[in-house]
Amino acid sequence: MLNFLKKNTISDKNISIYYLINFCRSLVFSIPIWIVFYRRIISIEQISFLVGFQYFVNIISELPTGAFADILGKRVSIIVGFFLFSAGSFLFPFATTFLHYVVVAGLIGLADSFLSGSTEALLYDSMKQDKREREFSEVVANQGVIFQVGLVTGTILGGIIYQWNIFIPFLLEGFFLLLGGIFSFFLIEPDIDTEIFTLKNYVKQMKQGAKEAFKNSFLKKLSWFYIAVGSITWAATIYFNSSMMVDLGFSDSERGFISGSIRLLNIILLSKLLKNKKIFSERNSILFFPIIMIISFLPGILLEGWFALPFIAGAMVSSTARWIILGRMNNEHFSSKYRATAISTLSMLVGVFFILLTFISGPVIAFGTTRLMYTILGVLTIFTVVPLGKSLLNKIP
Repeated sequence: MLNFLKKNTISDKNISIYYLINFCRSLVFSIPIWIVFYRRIISIEQISFLVGFQYFVNIISELPTGAFADILGKRVSIIVGFFLFSAGSFLFPFATTFLHYVVVAGLIGLADSFLSGSTEALLYDSMKQDKREREFSEVVANQGVIFQVGLVTGTILGGIIYQWNIFIPFLLEGFFLLLGGIFSFFLIEPDIDTEIFTLKNYVKQMKQGAKEAFKNSFLKKLSWFYIAVGSITWAATIYFNSSMMVDLGFSDSERGFISGSIRLLNIILLSKLLKNKKIFSERNSILFFPIIMIISFLPGILLEGWFALPFIAGAMVSSTARWIILGRMNNEHFSSKYRATAISTLSMLVGVFFILLTFISGPVIAFGTTRLMYTILGVLTIFTVVPLGKSLLNKIP
């Protein structure tokens, strides 16, 4: 039997498999080439719709898939999620019409909702059962670094492989997702359960999360700041950065190396600089976001060739910083009892604005290029992130 299965406790086994399945999931070989693959068949407006539609399916599926995980177990939910993801990746290269892509996008959005929360919940419950829940944040942080390493690997190889065969990156992605599903069978369902998922509990949880996230003047400002930053930077990370590099004329292999190198920079920032509270105090953290976002996005319409790369890197770093810096600030100010629910509430609101941004981006990109959308994100930063940040600074001693 594999060594990672020879562990003494449930949490030991689940932590090892948690790392392994998330590494399988991180090998997204399609990162540098999915836009050009789409553009072979469908329009920019249709691509923008699909990106938003996939996220929409993910959000509306959270309730039924959460109930599924409680009834049949989080382990089963994880297995189903990986297998659906794998099916979506295997089907993607063979889609030939917009309707085909709608079905695949819906399948992937559904798969993501099966995995969303289930992996971390199973891990937390198993660690709690072994009285190791204090180590949970450290394990998740380690997984974050492993995931970034996988993204760098998949991104660089994806661009190279695509030049050889345009279907192989998607098929490889499907293979590793299938492998993740197979490894998930070795997860052990813990005896305890943090929460039974019912409609009543779900509504109650969201109400409690909203109350916690907006319970006082400071947290109202911090939460809306988080939502504004998250909506803009997440849309850039998921869609606009990839589209921008295609519009700038970089080849498939160049996009792979560029994206991989920038993600490698993110790993360094993730493990070193961004976690430094002396540099990123609360006041400096709030100042950081409007500055880097305006610098990165606002000149978008003027960007050309290699000159554009520092701006794309800045956009990607701002997204990483949102998770590390603002996530840390939220954790410090939210009470432990409702912390997870409050963060989930903010993530859902980020998702809503993400969908709006992607839906409206289709006509904008078709009219101009992604450069224009970048500049619009910069303008949005000026009118949302800047005043929210200024207001928030007045609340920080």
